[in-house]
Amino acid sequence: MRVCFKLYGVFRTAAGTNDIQLELPPSANTVKTAITELTSRPEYAGIKPLLFDGEMTDPRPNALIMISGREIGTLGGLNTALNESDELSLLPIAHGG
Repeated sequence: MRVCFKLYGVFRTAAGTNDIQLELPPSANTVKTAITELTSRPEYAGIKPLLFDGEMTDPRPNALIMISGREIGTLGGLNTALNESDELSLLPIAHGG
């Protein structure tokens, strides 16, 4: 299945591009598995520490995640099923203090 990742802010900087077309294995059919597949690729490894702090396995505190314009919280969260040609957007959430 082919999914288009749209990257913004620090995610775009880390990947060196704002659009990634990724062919995913059949087992990577949810948001969580697609993000895991993306961050496991050596050419996009710089995204991983920006999404996952330390032992955290949930990227949502660090990113607003959208599928074809809809925030995943309004869908099935990280377990939302992906369809062919979905656009998966990762937007950084700025933290400060």
